[in-house]
Amino acid sequence: MNAECNEDVLGPKRDSLYVVLPLTIIFVIIFITGSIGNISTCIVIAKNKSMHTATNYYLFSLAVSDQLLLITGLPQEVYSFWSRYPYIFGSTFCFLRGLLSETSGNSSVLIIGAFTVERYLAICHPFLSHTLSNLSRAIKLVLIIWILSIGLAIPQALPLRVELINGTCRQCVISNNAYIEPVFEVSTILLFIVPMTIITVLYILVGIRLKSSNNINKLSTHARMQRKSSWKVVKMLVAVVVAFFVCWAPFHLQRLTSIYQKPTEETQETHLKIYAMITYISGILYYMSATVNPILYNIMSVKFRDAFRETFSCYWFKEKHVKAQRSHSVASKSNMRYPDSIDSGSQDNSMQSFMLSMHKNSLESTTMTAINNSFMKRMQLEKESLEVEPSKE
Repeated sequence: MNAECNEDVLGPKRDSLYVVLPLTIIFVIIFITGSIGNISTCIVIAKNKSMHTATNYYLFSLAVSDQLLLITGLPQEVYSFWSRYPYIFGSTFCFLRGLLSETSGNSSVLIIGAFTVERYLAICHPFLSHTLSNLSRAIKLVLIIWILSIGLAIPQALPLRVELINGTCRQCVISNNAYIEPVFEVSTILLFIVPMTIITVLYILVGIRLKSSNNINKLSTHARMQRKSSWKVVKMLVAVVVAFFVCWAPFHLQRLTSIYQKPTEETQETHLKIYAMITYISGILYYMSATVNPILYNIMSVKFRDAFRETFSCYWFKEKHVKAQRSHSVASKSNMRYPDSIDSGSQDNSMQSFMLSMHKNSLESTTMTAINNSFMKRMQLEKESLEVEPSKE
């Protein structure tokens, strides 16, 4: 059956090597750096009690969401670069990949919104924040966010299934375009436009509040230090939101293009080239969104950098101490057996510094591959209908 996948009907199995190879290298780098960043973020927050705050609990959940996106989406995306068809992973994996990718994307939006609200309350309404922003409440909110994300992901992933294209070739596609169109539209509004609007408004209010506070001349030294710290936090969170917007806007453009683009036979080739370019750009930025957050934390948060150094220098010190003890034990036993021999031991040449690489999209929400396959399927059907019409005349 797989041998009957006709390239004349379905198009080439992959793009040219000068396109596929650079994309593969970029995606592998994103996967490695993103995994290092997300896992390191989770370790730093988990191992340092000083990092156990409501905001950092949201960021911990965001790192988990990012890592889930990388694991469930990126390897198969790379595979599809080299072999668009036939689909070899089965219907269950086709659906689960869509469900998990959608869930991680939805949770990212909601988590960013949650800690933006938390920062807004802390700066603009500190007394209310003191009442609402506690660890137990943050944990409950994170759990609610994940449950809600799964609930929103189910209708987005339901149309995904493996079908026979041209009656012979298996592909993971969106089986019902009429169903997915309103789903894409609603998800773009609820999970992109509305959250970004709310987040932008809240940060404007935070900026106004901080600016008015800094205009007060008679501020104590302690108050000035608090304002300075607040500004650093706001800058970090604004950078996270801006990065999120840049990474996700092309993704939503690609999704909407896949359902709205209706080329004629004359413009079909041009539209396909434009769509392919949007797909590649949105794919890179979508998965890159899972790598940028720890970079922002380390560049803009002194507290996070200190906790990072403390955590991993502690691991290094323990490992070095254990090796030194073992070396000392061996030397002691050797001296007991051979009193005349002197073991000078060995000294470490240098400390190894650990550098955190780049840390955070339908799925791209219901998987980029499935959308592309569905888009190509619709294009083929429209082409066939255009070819049939002259014969009717």
